[in-house]
Amino acid sequence: MDDHDRRLLEAWRSGERKAGQELVERHYSAVYRFFFGKVRDAVCEDLSQQTFEVVCRRRDAYRGDGSFRAYLFGVARFVLIGWARRQRRFEPTEDSLPADADSLPGLLADRELVKIVATALRGLALDDQLIIELKDWEHLTQAELAALFEVPQATVARRLQRARARLRAAVERLVEDPALRDRTLRGLESCMESIRVEVDRRFGTAPRGQGPE
Repeated sequence: MDDHDRRLLEAWRSGERKAGQELVERHYSAVYRFFFGKVRDAVCEDLSQQTFEVVCRRRDAYRGDGSFRAYLFGVARFVLIGWARRQRRFEPTEDSLPADADSLPGLLADRELVKIVATALRGLALDDQLIIELKDWEHLTQAELAALFEVPQATVARRLQRARARLRAAVERLVEDPALRDRTLRGLESCMESIRVEVDRRFGTAPRGQGPE
């Protein structure tokens, strides 16, 4: 666990509200990013708030196993699953990228390829999306992913391998042109990083969460 997170959490548990507010501000962008592209923008804000409300109500539930960020993502996953069950559906947003290619400065991959990969990613099962994003974008360890998904580490390794294979298969189904398909698959890593860049760019206009009571 990050030492600063530990100090903030201990202070919050001792009744220092400002420490709780700082903890929220420190991790709000990562939690918002977790929901981005899976639900509408307005719902991202609501689910991010709900995640921190759960953490606030159960502030002693985190025992220090793994990073606090990994614990937060575990809470966020249950919040997202609960929302989907209440809605009786789960419909990821079709396209989290803007229509104007000129609005994507500095992206690492061609816009057409990025859009293909974004569409393929959002077409995967929810846990496939999460395990790829949490590994590639948030750099969670296999041990942290195992705790989050409540499975052995060996199972995480297999799930990640299968999720990546399903992403590649989804890309192949979306692209009929063999040359474009090969170019997209070769640039898959760059496309994933480009999606992350765009998520972060979009988050710059997202509302900040309120601190816990």
